[in-house]
Amino acid sequence: MKHIIDIKTWERKENYEFFLGFQNPTISITSEVECSGARTRAKAAGESFFLHYLYAVLRAVNEIKEFRFRIDSEGRVVYFDTVDMLTPIKVADNGRFFTVRLPWYPDFKTFYTEAKAIISGIDPDKDPYEAEKTGGSDLLDVVLLSATPDLYFTSLTCTQEHRHGGNYPLMNAGKAVIRGGVLVMPIAMTIHHGFIDGHHLSLFYKKVEEFLK
Repeated sequence: MKHIIDIKTWERKENYEFFLGFQNPTISITSEVECSGARTRAKAAGESFFLHYLYAVLRAVNEIKEFRFRIDSEGRVVYFDTVDMLTPIKVADNGRFFTVRLPWYPDFKTFYTEAKAIISGIDPDKDPYEAEKTGGSDLLDVVLLSATPDLYFTSLTCTQEHRHGGNYPLMNAGKAVIRGGVLVMPIAMTIHHGFIDGHHLSLFYKKVEEFLK
């Protein structure tokens, strides 16, 4: 459900107004998370490791309210009780992809079953950006995570649709590698600094790692 925030009584009023006039009020960060447990569980169950970490990311986002503030088409700050996941899925060897919207379910088995069915039902001949175009400028109740499982990276900067950044947080999960005897994976994101501070970013990575373990 969408809620319109009363700026005058909002706890982040000063933070938001401070960054509002910045040419670029977004920040980008990349950090690694340990994911050995999730890879082991997925392999043992014959499941998708990709869907395991998508769930962990989306669960963290839905547990940290600051990741669910948005700026709507009328310039108002709004808040969503829950958000879903947009993610591009590779559908051809030439790199062609199709973006799908995966609904949030707190129960992992339900999330996994629904997500797998949506991905299996992709029509590769349709517009790959159909999910992103649906709703237009009102598409706000999502986060987007792109996966590059064959590419390890140490930093990444996401595209920005507006001067205030994108309509929602943009993320990328890279190739998992062994470091110090454990499997780690880089996760990059670009977010609006008026909504999210270092404390919330630290909490996000901590939660994702906890869920993956």
